[in-house]
Formats: sequence, C-alpha cells, structure tokens
Amino acid sequence: MDTEKQSLIGVLNKKRNPEVLNKEDVRSNHSLVKQSQEINSLSEFLELIAVGKAQYIPWICGFLIGYADYTELLVISVIIPYLRCHWQLSEKFEAAISLCVFGSYAAFSGIIARFSDVYGRRKLMILNSVVILAASVVAAAVDNKWVFLATRIVTGAFVGSNVSIYMAYCVEICNKEYRLLGPIFSNAGSVVVIITINLQGLLILNTIGWQWFIIIISIPLVLKILILAFAVDSPRYLLVSNRQEKLNATLHRMARLNGKDLTPYEVKITTIEDTVCQQRGAFMDIFLPQHRRNVVALSLSFFSNIFMEFGLVILLPLMLSSLYCGVTGKPPPHTCNHLTTDDFYKLTFSGIVAIVAIFICMGAMHKLGRLITIRVTSGGIAVVTIGLFFCVSGSFNFAVIMLLKFLEQADNTAMWTTAPELLPTTIRSSAVGFMNAMGKFGGVLGTTSVYLLFYQSPSALISFFFVVQVMGFISSLVLNTESKNMELEDFYDEPEKQSNT
Repeated sequence: MDTEKQSLIGVLNKKRNPEVLNKEDVRSNHSLVKQSQEINSLSEFLELIAVGKAQYIPWICGFLIGYADYTELLVISVIIPYLRCHWQLSEKFEAAISLCVFGSYAAFSGIIARFSDVYGRRKLMILNSVVILAASVVAAAVDNKWVFLATRIVTGAFVGSNVSIYMAYCVEICNKEYRLLGPIFSNAGSVVVIITINLQGLLILNTIGWQWFIIIISIPLVLKILILAFAVDSPRYLLVSNRQEKLNATLHRMARLNGKDLTPYEVKITTIEDTVCQQRGAFMDIFLPQHRRNVVALSLSFFSNIFMEFGLVILLPLMLSSLYCGVTGKPPPHTCNHLTTDDFYKLTFSGIVAIVAIFICMGAMHKLGRLITIRVTSGGIAVVTIGLFFCVSGSFNFAVIMLLKFLEQADNTAMWTTAPELLPTTIRSSAVGFMNAMGKFGGVLGTTSVYLLFYQSPSALISFFFVVQVMGFISSLVLNTESKNMELEDFYDEPEKQSNT
C-alpha cells in the first residue's frame, strides 16, 4: 500500500513539475543511447564497418595467393616437355618432379599453417611468399635438374601452407554476409591460371626460354608481398592471443580504411585472458569431440575432391596431346611433345568453365547454404565419373571432362568456404591446414594412379576414380553443420566459457 502511495505521489509531482519529467526522460534516453553505442563483440564491430578497403586489400591478396598456388601446380605440366629434352630426363625423374610438388604440399601445408595460430596470419603469409619467391629465383638461376627438384619441394611446402593460412584469415576480417568472398577470390585466382599459364607457355617457352618463364610467372608473388604489407592483421587472432593494444589499433585502422567514424561509438572489445590463449595452435585440439565429426568429414571430402582435381590436371593434357588411343591404345615413344594451339584453346575453355562454376557456387551457397551445395556437387562428381567409362570405350568425350571440371571446381569452392567457418580461431589455421594436407594426399594418389594406370588399364583407373568420389559424397552426408549464418565463435571445454568474438 505504501509503495502504491509513493508511486502516486511521484506521478502527481511530475504533473505539477514538468521540468522533473523532462530531466528524468533525458537521463533515461541518454542511458539508452549510450547503451546502443557500445560495441562489445567483434561480430557487432564487423557489421558496423561493413565492407571496404579493410576487406578489399585481403581479397585482392587472396586472388594473388590462388594464382600463385595453382601456378606452381600447373607449371610442371607446361614446362616438363621442355625440360625433358633440355636435361634428357628419364621417365622416373620426370614423375619425381611432378609428385614431389604435390607430396611436399601435402606433408608440410598443415605443419607450417599451425604456426599462424601461434604467431599470426599476416606475418606467416609474408614469410611464406618470400620463401616461394626465393625458391623460384634459384630454380631459374641454377640450370640443374637436382636444384630444380629441391626448389619444387620447397615451393610445394610453402604454397600449401599459404593457402591454408589465407582461408583462415579471410573469414576473420569480415561479417558473416561477406565471408564467402575470400575463398571466391582465391579460387578465381587459381582458375585464371588455367587460362593464362598455357598462353604464357606458348609465348615465352618458344621464345626466351624456360628460365625466364619461371621468373615471369613469379611476378604475382612480389605483388602479393607488397599488398600484404598494407593489409590489416586478423582481429580475431589478436583477440585470442591477448594483445589488447594491437587489437585496438587494428580495429580503428579497419574503421578508417572503411570510412567509418567511430567517434559516436564506444568500442569495448577486450582480449581473452584465459588459459586457452596459451593453447592456441594446439594441433590435437582439432580432434576434440565438438570438432571431430566436421574435421574428419571435410578431410575426406577434400581428399576425394583434390584427387579428382589433380587427376584431371594430369589426365587432361594426356588426352589432349593425342597420347590416348582408346582401350587398346599404346603410349607413344618418349618424345618432346609441346602444347599445340588446339590444346591451348581447349585448356582455356576449361578455365572458363571453372570460372562459371565459381560464380554459380557462390549464388548457391548464398541462397541455399553450404551443406546442400557440397552434397549436390560431390554427388554430381560421383555420377558424372561414370561417364568416363564411355570415354575409354570410344572417342574422347570432351564434354564429360568439362562437366567434371565444373562440378569439381564448385565443390572445391564450397568446401574452402565452409571449412574455416566451422572451427574456432585458436585452431582455425591448423585445422584448415590439416584438411588441405589430406586433400593434397588425395591429389598425390590421383596423379600417381593416372601415371600408373592410364596406359595399362583405363577401366581400372576410372573405377578407382569412381570409388574415391563415392567416398567423398558419403562424407558430405556425414557433415551436419550449416555454417552460412553462424557467428565465428571460440569454443572451450567448459560450455559456460564464451568469448566475445
């Protein structure tokens, strides 16, 4: 009763004295405004600054990373016919050069990527690029097949880790609506290589030689290093590494680059002072129960996808170079075959098909989600692989190969988008590096199977391809987390511990 009387008296006082009412309303409104201007998480901050130079610079860098990555993989198929004659390479040494790049990529991409969870994303990407550039210069300067082999091993190791680190980095610098653009730019860069590297081969290898060819195709590495110097550090990495001062500076720099004035806002994003900061980059954490299913499923999906991708890299030139003569065909003598103009047109068309696949995949992921896109594309690859049986039983069916390339590229883009979204910041680069490594082991197996079975038993080769793709489709069904609208969070052993990411 006393409470009701006091409330009534308060209302009467406000009616008698409007000034009191106005002061209280102003105080209340001021409190609400102040509360709305506080930014307490990185997700809120990234939504606020939207998209601008802070994202454009890394995306351009991603294009160059994708370009450099695929260049190092495809350069072997373009340059080997010339080196075969130049050094009188044996078939075994020629196969060793091809496989050492893929093998080194698989063996070291996860190991080196782990260090970016400990020491930072941008710093490691710059270091990797410098090492790759140095290896390319040495390969061109020293005319020796053993030096060339050694530099290819180094290149494979650091190219693989660069891609893994970038995929972790690019999802950490923008809000959930634009996260898929980082992998899109990187995949677009790799596809442009398919179109341009063969043209470069036709123009350069026939004129100024293979050494200048190696130097010229390394120019994007220089551009990448320069652009990375102006890129921002990953704010999510700084958050979990307990570097408050650096985090504040990075957030304000991102806002300036995007033209967003932070004056009306109070940024209250504090770093995590927790034991987990001492465990970032702990490799075995990727197999914790909350991550194990997604990591294993995506690793198997990467394995089957890149098995097909690398297999096609070797298989397509073999077919296009008129080395394939049907089921009863025999391998031609060991000669110095050069890429023909007709082959160039067909390989260029395959690059255009891949670009179309990337953009269609982007639309599908945006509208339908990541999971359905991965399942449809991986299932499609398994089904279309059956069509290769008709290729080996009759004339070469270029349309089947192009359809496989389309589905493989779309599947690859969807998986690169999904993988970093499903892992916490503390182990994101390590986990993506592990998946990438598993994929490249699949690539090694794919290229090896083509070398061993293409002339001996084409039907057995295609059967093997089909079994691996069915495994990839099954693993996509095991994957059960849709990451399209997920916020990037850091997960801990104790459920009650939540980061402010």
